[in-house]
Parts: sequence; C-alpha cells; structure tokens
Amino acid sequence: MPRLRPSHPLVEAVSRGGALAAVLAGLLLAVLAAAPDAAAWEIRPDAPEASFRLFHERFASAAYHYPRHGAKPLGIIGFEAYADVAVDRDFDSEPFYDDVVSGDLPVDTLGVARVGARKGLPGNFDVGVAYGRALDGDLELVSADLQWALIDGGAVTPALSFRVTGTQNIDSGAYELEQYGAEAFISKGFAILTPYAGVGYVWDEGTLERTDGSRVSHDDSRFVAYGGVVLNLLLPKIVVEVESADHVQGAVRLAFGF
Repeated sequence: MPRLRPSHPLVEAVSRGGALAAVLAGLLLAVLAAAPDAAAWEIRPDAPEASFRLFHERFASAAYHYPRHGAKPLGIIGFEAYADVAVDRDFDSEPFYDDVVSGDLPVDTLGVARVGARKGLPGNFDVGVAYGRALDGDLELVSADLQWALIDGGAVTPALSFRVTGTQNIDSGAYELEQYGAEAFISKGFAILTPYAGVGYVWDEGTLERTDGSRVSHDDSRFVAYGGVVLNLLLPKIVVEVESADHVQGAVRLAFGF
C-alpha cells in the first residue's frame, strides 16, 4: 500500500475534518456548560424508597443515549459533531415527583441535552462520546457508544447496524445512574431524507445516597424502540426522533460533519 505524504489531499482532508469536529464539539460543549450552575431542581436525599424506584425508572428511560442518526457508517474519514435535546413533557405529573424532586422543571418539562462527537473507523465501525445534563437540574451525564454496520447500505440496499452504549452520571449528588444498552437499527437514504428505526434492550442501576447515610439501589431493564428521520442538508443535518421505552418522548438533534 502506498504511503500517504503529509501533504497528500486525503491526509489534509482528515486533518481539516478532525480539527473542525473538535472546534464544533468545543463550541457546543461551551454553550451547554454555560447554563447556570445553580440547579432549579434536584433529587431529594430523603425521598421514600418506593417513590425513588419509580423516579429512577422514568428518568433512566428519558436519559438513555439513543443513536439519533442513521445506520450507515461514517467511513474512515467521516466525523460528526452534534447537539441534541430529548423532551419528556409528562415527567412532573407523575405521582413520585413531589416525593423525589425538589424544585420546578423548566416550562414543566424534563429536558436532557447532550453534545457529542462520532468518528468513523476502519471495518465499518463508528465510535462516539457525549456529555449531557438534565436542563436546570443537578444531573450531568457522560456516554460512549460503539457501532458496527453489518450492511453499510447503497443505492438500493438499506444499512443495518448494531450498537452498544453506556452512560453514567458525574458530580452526582444524592443520585447515581449507571446504564448500558444494545440495539439493532436500519436506515435507508432517499435524496436529502434518511428514515431509520431500531429496537434494543437497556439495563440500568440507580442508587440514592440518603440523608442518614444509607443507600437505596434499584436495578431495572426494558426494551426500547425508536424511529426518526435525518434531513441531510449541506450544513447542518437536522434529526427528529420519537423514542419509546416505559413512555414516549421526542428528541431533536443538530449535527455537523461528513
């Protein structure tokens, strides 16, 4: 195989792409991190155990790191940087809310926002990392995922991929979340639109550090299903996704890359 010179167009393209991805991810992260430090709502360390279990099941479902992109791999020089938000409009109407949450949600809605980046690798693999937070809350999340395309798709064939992902929270305060998921999803590009859909299974554990020093833990698992569409503009890409686990929520993503 011929060696690529430092000035080779492919090397330069990868370098420019990686630099642009880093800049975009940095800007998106700065925007998200600029949110006020004072939390408008937080998890009560004196929450009753039964109510905490219900809270954990609902919040873990809302915070799951869904793909929000098509199944086609990025390719060895491909990259993507993004910002997205998932919205659960009925979260504060649940019976557990007053027992577990102190404070009010912004516009009466649970929003979980993320910024992240994905990078194509050899062998139809993609790898991604993300940072997220519950809007106006004290919960911050870090996520990572690895995707492999069994079928990379083409003019007439859809793409089929498998994906594993993990999430945990940082600076957790009273509440700790650890979560893992595995999925299969499919997509097909049509001009500037790429519809996609997938199913998966999620395992998670939530722990509450109570006021008296005791700890309450709850393990949970669930099936997830999702579908969405990518609007492939020249710059950026816009994604709308509907997600279903224990409840249905919506998400929107703004992504840049190639």
